[in-house]
Amino acid sequence: MARIEFTRREFISTLAAAPLLAKAQTTARPNILIILPDQVPAHELGAYGGRNVPTPNLDRLAKQGTKLTNAISTCPLCTPFRGMMLSGRYPTHNGMLINWLESNPRDPSIALSLRAVGYRTGYIGKWHLNAGKMKHDGLFMSAEVRQLEAAGDYSRRPEVEQEYVQSHPEPEFVPPGPARRGFDYWAAYNFHTEFAHAYYYRDTSERLYMPRYETASEAGMAMEFMRQTSATSQPFFLVVSMHPPHQPWTQSSIAPGSLARVRQDLVRRPNVFPKNAPSPHGDIRCYYAMLGSVDDATGQMLDFLDTSNLAANTVVIMTSDHGEMMGSHGKWEKMAPYEEAIRVPLIYRWPGHVTAGRELDVLFTPMDHLPTLAAMAGAPLPAGIDGIDLSGAILGRESKERDGALIANYSSHWDYFHTEWPWPEWRGVRTKRHTYVKWFSGREELFDNQNDPYQMKSLAEANRQTVMDFRALLHDLLQEAHDEFLAGPAYAEWYDNDRNIIRTGLGPIQEAR
Repeated sequence: MARIEFTRREFISTLAAAPLLAKAQTTARPNILIILPDQVPAHELGAYGGRNVPTPNLDRLAKQGTKLTNAISTCPLCTPFRGMMLSGRYPTHNGMLINWLESNPRDPSIALSLRAVGYRTGYIGKWHLNAGKMKHDGLFMSAEVRQLEAAGDYSRRPEVEQEYVQSHPEPEFVPPGPARRGFDYWAAYNFHTEFAHAYYYRDTSERLYMPRYETASEAGMAMEFMRQTSATSQPFFLVVSMHPPHQPWTQSSIAPGSLARVRQDLVRRPNVFPKNAPSPHGDIRCYYAMLGSVDDATGQMLDFLDTSNLAANTVVIMTSDHGEMMGSHGKWEKMAPYEEAIRVPLIYRWPGHVTAGRELDVLFTPMDHLPTLAAMAGAPLPAGIDGIDLSGAILGRESKERDGALIANYSSHWDYFHTEWPWPEWRGVRTKRHTYVKWFSGREELFDNQNDPYQMKSLAEANRQTVMDFRALLHDLLQEAHDEFLAGPAYAEWYDNDRNIIRTGLGPIQEAR
């Protein structure tokens, strides 16, 4: 029987107990807290110029830490980003090309690396690195689903998915063991969008319900985890993965009273067309209400760290898995090569180590979190990492940097392998100044992001030599990633009928490891 865990009384007692943790942690390794809300482009935070909802706590984090201005979601989709962040590898090397796939437990994992040097590891919130309810769903879109989605109806599931859920009533439960990729403490779910009545799991398939709105409840569980761990000699590594502000953007999906802080006359980007286009996913103001709730939860965790004397020895990282087009370039969702989808916030705070109030323009990809945090924690790097250690740049020292980052969209659908509709495949290169895109159709785009920050005019036709230079750079990056730039359906052979990875760009799994 489902039950509610972590009551309001327990939440209040956690706050009350914070001053009792005056005994500062003495471990030489820093604690690490990653705050990972879903679907937040950099420009929506006040610290990056956002004006639609106040984000005072995230802005405080930026003032107290270093704000990166070129953090890129190199494959702007939930599962590929999370796979890269966890493994430090390209999607073509870890196999996580679309959503609802079973991640490979033999791949590197930042949690395994940190656990090996004494960290207590924890994960709270949305996981989305397992197949969940789509375990027995096909890898291709059915004709029925194509027709429904072409008409704008994303609510129905394929019949086989419904059958699977009937025989596996808790498909979003990730059991203890290798599938959790090195996380010991677990208060998470693979995927759902029931934010106002959110459920999660611990170590059994019993569905537990959060007593308050999802973001607030996750902050409460995070504080309890940090309180318990700080009473020991162990450092902690904790990821708090809030699903808001992901759609649906409806009144029933937001926290009570959260809409009041959102401005009535929303500031839309000048590249939105048609102008003031309404969202196909509900009220856009609800998105900002959810973002305000993310900010509230961040403030609770930051206050806890301050009052418990943990802040000085805790690296706090805030980022997101991808952005949201919000009507820019006539597009919604993610999976586009434009700044609204790929440029995400990234803030690193570590008092006494990371310079407060600093901006850093180094290119930072999801793969770079593992080697960067491993260096900060003094953990050895596993083999086969594609990310680079950028801890030197963040800590104010000299550091090697990328000239350009490979950006990609491997399928034209987030859940299936499909081609040219509705989110066509592309590859590209993002440098500090430019974005170069080659669509699967062969069309090319080139933007000067410094002089044209909203990417309203492609320079591809007028700058052929620059395009040729980017073609060469893209060729080299594709070779590095073992990426043949195939049509989406060609990648279906990388998986079995249960959405397990059986091969990658490196070859069959048994040969690739």
